Amino acid sequence: MTDSTPGQKARELLSQASQHPVASPQRDALVAEAAVWAQLEHAAAMDHHTAAAVDVESTLASLADPVQKLGSEIGNLTQQINLSRK
Repeated sequence: MTDSTPGQKARELLSQASQHPVASPQRDALVAEAAVWAQLEHAAAMDHHTAAAVDVESTLASLADPVQKLGSEIGNLTQQINLSRK
């Protein structure tokens, strides 16, 4: 097998399994191994999504104070404009 991703390995194993009779122990073993590789692929994808979500949450948290400060400044400016109109 080549140096590939878990998903590619799973596909390669399933391809090999398809060359064996349906009820053969070789086919069953290849399908079982392919299932493990597919689970590894899924876990890697979930890790990637989790890391991305943590990055987004971190970015949003770092923006909370500046956004709150900006909102406060806008409120103050709006108040000053309204007072100057009177």
